[in-house]
Amino acid sequence: MPESDDFDFLIALENSACDEEEPSPLAEAAPYRSDPYTYIRVLPEHYQFPEHRRKTQPDPYESVRRLAHPVKIHEPTDIRARIRDVEQACPHAPDAVRAMAQADLKRLEWGMSGIARPVLLAGPPGCGKSTVARMYYRTLGYEVMAMNVGAMGDPLSLTGTHQTFGDAKPSTIVECLAATGMANPCVILDEVDKAPTDGRFGSVQNALLQFLDRGECTQFRDVFLNVPVDVSRVRWVLTANDLSTVSEPLKSRCHIIHVNSPDTTHAPALSMNIIRQIEQERNLRPGWFTLDGVEQRVLAQNFTGDMRALRRMVEIIVDQQVRDWAKC
Repeated sequence: MPESDDFDFLIALENSACDEEEPSPLAEAAPYRSDPYTYIRVLPEHYQFPEHRRKTQPDPYESVRRLAHPVKIHEPTDIRARIRDVEQACPHAPDAVRAMAQADLKRLEWGMSGIARPVLLAGPPGCGKSTVARMYYRTLGYEVMAMNVGAMGDPLSLTGTHQTFGDAKPSTIVECLAATGMANPCVILDEVDKAPTDGRFGSVQNALLQFLDRGECTQFRDVFLNVPVDVSRVRWVLTANDLSTVSEPLKSRCHIIHVNSPDTTHAPALSMNIIRQIEQERNLRPGWFTLDGVEQRVLAQNFTGDMRALRRMVEIIVDQQVRDWAKC
């Protein structure tokens, strides 16, 4: 059965159930339900970081020492309602939202989210691939780290660097687990189709295979730490403009979703989503800015499907609103 049919079948089952989110009997019986989080170790149980004795020099393990202790697995609440919020905010990308939601919908069956299959969002520049990924995972309460691997000359920042290197450090993925204190943050890798394939220390796309393969991700060996690290619960979202330059092994590990450019019918919802983002960035309460009928009509008339251009137009409008208030 094709993946899209699998998901449609899952949604049909969900819709046949009561709309109220109640955990299944299995979830009620699970022992971790008494604790708001499940905690796991991502490093080997008896691993200990070397003691830092040279106080005059930076501690090379400082960024990851937190992993000496268990870290939490984030389990979102109000899952259906939050998914609906994302679908309304990103009406042009329902398939992308559904693909990212699959593991979280498992929580309604089993009481905890499953391991998520990596999602590869493919579409033209400016169609909002990264935006919908950020929106989805932040709405559901996940920590999010984004990296542009199109400009990554070699994979060392992903794998960690050997301690013989002068600037040796752990993998950025392992550092992300430590910084967030979360075993399942979202990692967005932008422009994976543009990642160099002839770097001095190997191919970025090839280096990603060990993270995305279920048989390897529980034992990812960080070169700096020289121990296996469990990164199996990381939520991976990759973006690409051109799938022809993405390797077949990488594509085979991902759920590939094509994201089309939004059209004028999507402009009102997308514009309001951008306004909410601007309010958050400027530490303003929700509803501080709004769009009247003339402004919405001008945005729709000038919207070409490019989310970056839409963002610039919305910023012009809200800045003009602020200037108009100052004249009052």
